[in-house]
Amino acid sequence: AADRAGRVPVLAPVRWSWQLARAVRGELDDPLTPVLAVGSAASAILGSVVDALLVVGALDLNALVGGFQRLRAERALSGLLAEQKQKARVTEEQLGGNGEEFAAQREPWIVDAAKLHPGHVIELKADDVVPADARLLWEDGLEVDESALTGESLPVDKCVDPSPRAPVAERYCMVFEGTTVVAGRARAVVVDTGDHTEAARAVALAARTPAAAGVQARLQELTRKALPLTLAGGAAVTGLSLLRGAPIRQAVAGGVSVAVAAVPEGLPLVATV
Repeated sequence: AADRAGRVPVLAPVRWSWQLARAVRGELDDPLTPVLAVGSAASAILGSVVDALLVVGALDLNALVGGFQRLRAERALSGLLAEQKQKARVTEEQLGGNGEEFAAQREPWIVDAAKLHPGHVIELKADDVVPADARLLWEDGLEVDESALTGESLPVDKCVDPSPRAPVAERYCMVFEGTTVVAGRARAVVVDTGDHTEAARAVALAARTPAAAGVQARLQELTRKALPLTLAGGAAVTGLSLLRGAPIRQAVAGGVSVAVAAVPEGLPLVATV
């Protein structure tokens, strides 16, 4: 324990720096980044080193501030979730034992839902959030809101009759993590927890193709529309300069300057601060 306590002050800044680096990398994952990078490199090659440094500096500053804001929001959300740890009512009953008689003599005790494991027997009642995937052992008028998992708008009546190989929405003998008990009471044995629950599988599938939302989606849409116009404007300036007899170096420099100037590198920062 002493060694662990001694390592924490050293590892904490390293972990935070790594998380910040990942957040900054996420901010740079934008269609504008390669355009600005190529424009800055072209400006430096053509002799406009100061302009290239200014663009790179603005891009890095935007990414650093945006990454810091994202990391701070994620840490705040993690703190809120930690303060709202889900609880579960566990009984002494075990499958194949005489726990039924023992449970009648003693009230169930409250534990953190994170400590549940397959084989635990939990009790459910109205307004409870189901702490894990569990198989019903007994129920009395149990109705569960599964809209968050299956999209079913109406509460689902549950029963103890088995439903082998049925889809999730038709497993009436099961209750699933994250769903809410609307009415009735029940006792169920935990069969899956953590990443093995149906809710966790659904989240994992959704995370494979994350969809942008809100400000991020609007920024991406604006970028897709503005980027072709930006490149076309730079190409047009370069072409007109060449037609007027300007040197190639000067014509390309003018086109690059127009293209870089048209890219709103500060827009993500302004929109999210």
